[in-house]
Amino acid sequence: MDNNTLIVSEKDQKAYLPYKYCDIEKIYNENKDKYVSVQDVINKDYIIPLNRFKHSISSRFRETINLVLHKENQSIFKALDLAFELMFQYKLNPIIIAACRNLEELDIYLDCLEENELFDFRCFKIKFEVTPKIYTREKPKFA
Repeated sequence: MDNNTLIVSEKDQKAYLPYKYCDIEKIYNENKDKYVSVQDVINKDYIIPLNRFKHSISSRFRETINLVLHKENQSIFKALDLAFELMFQYKLNPIIIAACRNLEELDIYLDCLEENELFDFRCFKIKFEVTPKIYTREKPKFA
């Protein structure tokens, strides 16, 4: 079954990347020596600990390199060019780059981000599961 939602779970400290089942099946069939099952592909490649994105500048750089080189099979020069361009775009969450299946999805996201119209981004859903913060009011201290 396809998963068309990027879930960033603060509670689990994991990001669950979107995927298409046909892509997962292809990866499994081409790498049966590396994976035990289709679920193993999902667990190893599509569920990522959030600490991987702890340093956002280097994460944006790394995820862009990964997208261009490994998902798009393009040159290192194109990968470096785009990585240097995106590494200081502070509004861009590196998890989004990791979730993009190709450069077209990333371009669409960047256009939506630039226009401040993320509701127009339809390549995949984005869901943040944030742990609620509990604020307590301090009782006044009497002398």
